[in-house]
Amino acid sequence: MRMLELSFIELRRLVNEVAEIITNSRIDNVYQLEDGSIIFKILKEGSKYELRIIPGACLYLVSGEYEKPKTPTEKALRLRRLLNNTFIKEIELIEGERIITLKVSKKDKQYYKVIVELLPRGTLIVIDENNTILYTLEELHMRDRKIVVGEKYVTPPSRLTITNIENLEKILDSLQKEKKIVSSLAVDLGLGGRYAEETLHLAGIDKSKKISQLEVDEKKKLKESLENVFRNIFSGKPVVVKFRDKSIQPLPYMLHSIREEEVEEILYTENFCEAVRIAYEKTLAEKFYESRLEKIRDELLLIEKELRSKLETIEKLKQTSQSKKNLASIIMNYAKDLEELKTSGVDEITIGELKARLKREEKTIHISTPYGEIEISTFESIPRQASKIFDESKSIDKAIDKLEKEAEELKRKIENLEKSLEIENKIRVDTSIRKRYVKMKWYEKYRWFYTSEGFLAVAGKDASSNLTLIKKHMEDADLVFHAEVKGAPILILKNGVNAGEKSRLEAAQFAACYSRAWREELTYTTVYYVKPQQISLTPPQGHYLPRGGVIVKGEKNYLTVKLELAIGIRDNEIVWGPLLTIEGSGIRKYVKIVPGKKNAYTLALEIIKTIYGELDKQKYSELIEKITQIIPYGKGELVHSA
Repeated sequence: MRMLELSFIELRRLVNEVAEIITNSRIDNVYQLEDGSIIFKILKEGSKYELRIIPGACLYLVSGEYEKPKTPTEKALRLRRLLNNTFIKEIELIEGERIITLKVSKKDKQYYKVIVELLPRGTLIVIDENNTILYTLEELHMRDRKIVVGEKYVTPPSRLTITNIENLEKILDSLQKEKKIVSSLAVDLGLGGRYAEETLHLAGIDKSKKISQLEVDEKKKLKESLENVFRNIFSGKPVVVKFRDKSIQPLPYMLHSIREEEVEEILYTENFCEAVRIAYEKTLAEKFYESRLEKIRDELLLIEKELRSKLETIEKLKQTSQSKKNLASIIMNYAKDLEELKTSGVDEITIGELKARLKREEKTIHISTPYGEIEISTFESIPRQASKIFDESKSIDKAIDKLEKEAEELKRKIENLEKSLEIENKIRVDTSIRKRYVKMKWYEKYRWFYTSEGFLAVAGKDASSNLTLIKKHMEDADLVFHAEVKGAPILILKNGVNAGEKSRLEAAQFAACYSRAWREELTYTTVYYVKPQQISLTPPQGHYLPRGGVIVKGEKNYLTVKLELAIGIRDNEIVWGPLLTIEGSGIRKYVKIVPGKKNAYTLALEIIKTIYGELDKQKYSELIEKITQIIPYGKGELVHSA
């Protein structure tokens, strides 16, 4: 199956969409999936994204996450050393090339460039400010350049790519006049075959025409058509098209040149990035599906071949067994005559269907029958030898029985494999080879927990997410919590007006723990809660409202809570929340943390040792990463375990 391939102008739209989100974001971690793709885990303003990079094919951004391998690859580890905790300053597409660059910086202002080559022999490269290659996913040796660590990075020779209609007539005049217009648009102007044909289709121009044959009116139509194509590419409704030849293609809009009979399925998406994701994952799933089918077919062929061989052997053995039975029977019938032949002066006799010839020197009798020939000894009795032939037939029959059982088992295997083929043909596994994309629920972008009464509590992580939480997710039946200290998060208790006092206390404790009261190492603090109708984002005239701030009107409800969080384990997964919630949840193994001076890393090690005991290095690393993110302001103390 043909892998996904995007043209330069398609990549231009894709990069515009991705850049809007990931500019000024932080690369938190790097992974490599089993298909070879690279994942950048990205954090920005309290939100998590994953940039999936498939060198030689595409890249796209998801607001969610993929299942990761338990053990990171060596390539991923080397990229982590270079890129973890760097900030993406800009993302650009090299003009005329299917090459994307991400400019990233460290806190010490050191700059790197991550180069993603989506060319047929694609790779991912990291270079320094002097264009020296620090890392490459794959070493490449080409005629005009070399991608090797330590070498200077050089882009491929530049090519003309038209992305607007300015000076179109001059550009057409500069092309080879005897060349077909479709080839010139596709290759010389870099449109690619898909959009070259689309342009000519809209213009009503025969694609076999040469440039020299274009009339003035046709050039005008060509210009209008190109303008229309560019407009659709950059602002049209994206779509994923599955063609009847099983290829899957993301498109920035549904091309008019695609014929209805070519198409099997059409799926419209909100943006082109999403179309690319769906197309790649479906292509990968189809590839996986085809490999599964191929494996079943190959196994089926081998078993069918083995079955044919066994059936042929069974048939031959049956013939041999029957011949021996018949031969033994006829010898037994004429045993007396054959015994007399041994001592008579006659050398040869014929009795019915049997011919016997005495070989005096060899001390044998050669017997010929319609069922075969055999030589028997003159030293042993004829009936005994006939009985031995019967025994040989019985042994063959036993072998036949065994082979027939084996043949039946093979038939069952064939039947099961044919059923598997039938099922696989009906159900296509729409998955990314165990790399399941998990779309995040809206509240997973924030800090959140469920109270012991089952109410969802969601808190902002910073000024920006506080504001987003209020604007997008606050509803009339909610309650809004805020600690009485500067720099506290907004917390929304969903459907809070129907929540009991216990849930309100738990929400208040959670809001308090992530306020500056924790940083100041307070033991207790006060938290108030109000209804959404009391919240305003508009300051009184002449006043200034700081970023992330809100105006609270009317009476506040106050609660005093102790700053205590709990981290525990349930079904081998980390769970955490206010101590009041965890204590009443039935979780048997948990620890309590309070404000303190111990740094998050050291504290995380203590927590893991207390809850889990000894673990392998990889599991330790994963848990430390998760727990350090839970600990407020990166410090605290472990005071209790259960």
